[in-house]
Amino acid sequence: MGKTKEEWRQEYHGPAPLAGQGKIAESVRRLDAYRQCRQIFVSPAPDLAQIRINALLDGKELIVPSPGLKEGFYRLRPYVVPFTKLALAVSLKGLPMHGQLLRHQELSRLAISLLITEALAVDGQGHRLGDGSGFFDLACAILKQCGALAELPTVWATGEVPQPENLPFDPWDVTMHGLIGQKGGVFFPPAGELPDIDWQLLPKQRIKKITPLWKEWQKTHTAP
Repeated sequence: MGKTKEEWRQEYHGPAPLAGQGKIAESVRRLDAYRQCRQIFVSPAPDLAQIRINALLDGKELIVPSPGLKEGFYRLRPYVVPFTKLALAVSLKGLPMHGQLLRHQELSRLAISLLITEALAVDGQGHRLGDGSGFFDLACAILKQCGALAELPTVWATGEVPQPENLPFDPWDVTMHGLIGQKGGVFFPPAGELPDIDWQLLPKQRIKKITPLWKEWQKTHTAP
C-alpha cells in the first residue's frame, strides 16, 4: 500500500520557496498555451507573483481567486495598473485595491484557457500534490461549473522534476497537463476533462462560506 497524501506532504516538509522564480516565469512565457491565451488563471501563491506580473505586462487578463475563495474571483486588466504598483496589485493584499471582484453572472463571460498553480510535487502522470487545502481543485471545478473556462483549457504546475513514484490521486483532483521549471516544461499524457463539483463531498457549511459555490448550489438544488 502506497503512502497517503499527508505522508507525502510530511516528506516534503510543507511548501518551500520556489527556486528560480524569475526563470520559471520566463519559461511560462515560452509556452504556446501562454502565448495564445487571452485570459489566464494563476494561483495567488507568492512564488507565482512574477508569472502574474508578466501576464499583465504581456496584455493578458489575469484571474486570481480571493483568499479562501470566499468572495470568488478577481480580474486584473492589462495596462491599467501602474508599473510601480504591479507587485502589490497581484498580491492578495492588493487585489481589492487594483482588481475587479467579478459578480457571479460575469463568470460565464470568461474564457480562461490556461491555469497555473504551485505544487509540492507532480508525478509522471500529471497527478499533483498540493498543500492539502483543496482550493485549487475547487476553484477549477467552480470555474467549470460557471462556464468560465475555454473549451480545452490547459493546466500547469510549477516545479522542476516529476516525482518518480505515483502520487495518490482522488477523483476531484485536477490532472496537470505539464510541469514548468527553470529550463522549460515537461508534458504529461493527455488529461481528461476537469472534474465537476462533487456536491456530496462538500459540507453545506463550507458551501455557504464560498460565494460562487453557494450561488451555484442554490441554482442546482432549489426546486423550480
